[in-house]
Amino acid sequence: MAANFTSAGQTMGIRKTADFLEKATWTLAASILILCVVATATIPRGSNSEQSRIKSQIDNAVDPNAIPTLPTAVPPSSTTPSAGEDQTNK
Repeated sequence: MAANFTSAGQTMGIRKTADFLEKATWTLAASILILCVVATATIPRGSNSEQSRIKSQIDNAVDPNAIPTLPTAVPPSSTTPSAGEDQTNK
């Protein structure tokens, strides 16, 4: 890679260019590592009681393959007269 920097090689020398590239690579790698650690430490975390939105959607989902249940029949109200009561009151 040092051969690509011929103009820099003339001013600093080939050996110094390779040293510079190596130091720059290690510096950038260390910077990225430090930034990752700092970003991880500063990310706000939610409370423990908060659940993920996906989990709540799964819990509230309706199963399309479930067998539907019929509503239970409501017994007739005692206030409405039946057919037998109308005939006896006449």
